[in-house]
Amino acid sequence: MCMKLAVLLAAAGLVCPALAADTKPDKKKSQAAYLRGKKADESGQRDQAIAAYTDALQADSGNIDALIARARDYAAAGDRQKAMADLDQAVERAPGSADAYFARGSQYAAAGDSERAIHDFTLAINLKMERTEVYTARGKAYNDAHQFDKAEEDFTQAIKLRLDNWEPYLGRGIARAEQRKYRDAAEDFSSCIDRKPDHEECFVERALAYTGFSDYARARTDLDRALEMNRDDQRAWRVRGAVRERLNDDNGAIDDYTEALKRDPKDVRLYMARSAVYVRLKRYQEALDDREIAVQLDPRNPEVYVARGGSYHLLGQHQKGIDDRSHAIGLAPNSALGWTARGDAYYLLGRWDEALADLEQAEKLDLSNAETHQLRLMAEAKVKERIAKDKAKETAPETANVTLPVPTPPISEPVQPPATVAAPETRPEPAAAPEPKPVKAPPPTPPVEKQVMTADDYHQQGRRLIQQDKFAEAIQPLSQAVALNPYLATAFNARGYAYYRLKQYKEALADFDAAIKLNPAYGNAYTNRSVARRAMGDKAGADADQAKARDLLKNAK
Repeated sequence: MCMKLAVLLAAAGLVCPALAADTKPDKKKSQAAYLRGKKADESGQRDQAIAAYTDALQADSGNIDALIARARDYAAAGDRQKAMADLDQAVERAPGSADAYFARGSQYAAAGDSERAIHDFTLAINLKMERTEVYTARGKAYNDAHQFDKAEEDFTQAIKLRLDNWEPYLGRGIARAEQRKYRDAAEDFSSCIDRKPDHEECFVERALAYTGFSDYARARTDLDRALEMNRDDQRAWRVRGAVRERLNDDNGAIDDYTEALKRDPKDVRLYMARSAVYVRLKRYQEALDDREIAVQLDPRNPEVYVARGGSYHLLGQHQKGIDDRSHAIGLAPNSALGWTARGDAYYLLGRWDEALADLEQAEKLDLSNAETHQLRLMAEAKVKERIAKDKAKETAPETANVTLPVPTPPISEPVQPPATVAAPETRPEPAAAPEPKPVKAPPPTPPVEKQVMTADDYHQQGRRLIQQDKFAEAIQPLSQAVALNPYLATAFNARGYAYYRLKQYKEALADFDAAIKLNPAYGNAYTNRSVARRAMGDKAGADADQAKARDLLKNAK
């Protein structure tokens, strides 16, 4: 009977001395297993390390070092859920452990949760973790959260704690570049390179910083160096393509964009950038091919339809161009982009009423766009002109039923009939030319072949004048260029720069707007418009444009 009672009591857990002994933490055994796990980690045997840390935790569930170490191995193996479970336990069991918060913050950062990462890193710092790696980690999290001023402070503290570490220089350089402190950023990236000469990212970032103050030659040198280190760096190819555009090396830019696309054939921005270069080179079909791909890759993006519509117009397929811009409006009816683009197309086709309706809608959606306003006024003037002509016809006297005497031609010497003049290019509503008066034929002269200048010829002439600081003289040939080819974004940009140097900021802004509308990936036009807006007191607009220009060069991180 006593034996049965003892068995029942033992089963109920009331008599269990042996069990109590088993649950008592064995710290010595736990530490030995932990050290065994560390050795396994050092030799690259992750599974054995995880097993050893598990043994350590079975011997002592309060072994925080084993929890953190096992979490890191779980994370390295791709099992983030188990890693976070271990780190949550570590923080719960040791709320005063800076290492536990630092380890969990690192996992949050790796998962892209910047807010929680910053919180845990801050707790680690508050628990007196004064180490360069925690400030560097929190600085990176601040960068990811776009809190660049705080990131700069953290990286500065990390540098003070350890001067020989390249990593905080890289992070602080990025933070400074994002705040448009480009020269300070370039110095930081140079410090990064001094400490780690083979670190390719530092060269790419320094190249971007150089572009911030228009030092494209040094940027090109850095990108060449980065690509020598890693030919598969898609970002370096992409950025070098943009830099070569700034250096007027369009063929080189196409080569680089093509190399970048080999490494990422789904990058829509690259197709858009390369197509804009093709347009400058008058390779219109290749530009259209790139924009076709962009539409296929990003069919919900109105910008790609506006760009493809521009290619259709350049190839004379005007209805397709109108259809694309109508589609852009359908995708984003509350954006001025599609309305402005279609209104511009209608205007160039002489469909004044439709142009005016679209441009009025565009202006309602974006009151700050001076180029849209200017184009709307031009369309309005054309509509008024046509109405005035119609009224003039209505009030003209009816002479069709009145017989007038036929005048007798005066007797004179025979005259040479007027030379046949080639019909001008068809334009909407051409003004009637006056009837030429009979004149005595001049003595025949040898025919002289007249050299016809193209839009590109006028464009290059204007640029040469700008390089000679003859800004007022550059306006006329650049105006001829855009008159002959209203899709020549580079000519609008160049004329805008000439206006800017003449301090005619409103006209400059209108031209930069036109260049960007024609080529939404035109980084230099954004940079120029930023300067013009700043001169006009529009700091917010200037900052936005400069950020956009940097994103285009940096491929919008």
